[in-house]
Amino acid sequence: MRLDVQTLSVVTVFVTALLGVLLVFAGLQNRAVRAPMVWGASFIVGAAGLGLLTTHGSAPDWIAVNLANALVLLGSALTWTGSRIFDGRPVRPGLVLAPPALWLAACTIPAFAHDINLRVVFVSALMAMLAAVTAEEFWRGRAEPLMSRWPTVCALLAYSAALLARIPATMLSPILPGESLMGGVSFALLAFGTLLFTVVLAFLLLNMTKERTELQHKIASLIDPLSGVPNRRAFLDGANRLLAQQSLDFEPLGVFLFDLDRFKTINDRLGHGTGDAVLRIFASTASRTLGSDVVFGRIGGEEFAAVLPVGDMGEAMAIADRVRRNFGTAAESYVADDLRPTVSVGVTLGCDPKTTVTSLLGAADQALYRAKANGRNRVEALAPAGGEELRKSDPLAAFAERRNWRKVALRA
Repeated sequence: MRLDVQTLSVVTVFVTALLGVLLVFAGLQNRAVRAPMVWGASFIVGAAGLGLLTTHGSAPDWIAVNLANALVLLGSALTWTGSRIFDGRPVRPGLVLAPPALWLAACTIPAFAHDINLRVVFVSALMAMLAAVTAEEFWRGRAEPLMSRWPTVCALLAYSAALLARIPATMLSPILPGESLMGGVSFALLAFGTLLFTVVLAFLLLNMTKERTELQHKIASLIDPLSGVPNRRAFLDGANRLLAQQSLDFEPLGVFLFDLDRFKTINDRLGHGTGDAVLRIFASTASRTLGSDVVFGRIGGEEFAAVLPVGDMGEAMAIADRVRRNFGTAAESYVADDLRPTVSVGVTLGCDPKTTVTSLLGAADQALYRAKANGRNRVEALAPAGGEELRKSDPLAAFAERRNWRKVALRA
């Protein structure tokens, strides 16, 4: 079976242009992700360059060679730019224009312009470099959980390797004077490989954009937009996972319920803007104080909750009191006369593998109620199911009872 190189080249041009239009359309559908429009433009520009390459022999060299390869290089540089935009890195116009400008500058040198093998080596090296740096840009964003990112990196590196392999192949088997570049088997293989790579890359880029959109929607559904911390649903999911892990590790869990004191009064007297700012300050202060190994979230109104592994009740109460004090310091700029933003905290300890998040939050809520009744801006503790109370306001009593806390919690 004889492969018609000219037909294959034309098919490659039209498929590349069509995929570019699809990418642009995908970008128009979701303006929040701008990269697909740049990728679409790169495919269309590349298709224009490939189309000019097919006119080699019938059009002047400055069109079929110089301008054609410049457009192909510009298309690859735009693909690299799209990868930077996709991961939120700045655009560098000078670097985008550098490869085609370097190619056009080289074409002004007579020795270069009249040596077809030297031109093939040079453009292959530039294309390989652009594919490699695009793969490197995607690799830098690997922390984002997008499954399509990995095959995209692999496809770009494979394409770069194929282009680099073309360099020694050209040196070992140079194109002889009078031979057509498009007439050899190597060009047919290159055209077929370009077509295959273009289809695969477009599919991966579209799929990666779709995964990014789905991930953003998922994050938005789990994050409280005002405070920037997980919402009630995300908190409960995380708390249940941590509780299941605790049943395997046999490590006590501290459960904390935070409620901002006199929050309605703050809203009424200082305005809802101040109330929102106080909520954000508490969320950021608590997040920094509690650290990373914690499930923390806003579960409603001015109420927040946290679950984290602790050694004993003494440690849990010390952590809660540190959050209380740090928030009081961070919110000092919002003090107005006798109104001061503070927080009350209810604490409980989960040691029984059979307990539930609901029962632990219920015990913490009872402790929180006592903290409110005893004057606010304080920490109170209660064992699940009505166990003995430990009060932060009496640190000596808390220290004395700490040794017996595990027995109290296990009996509850």
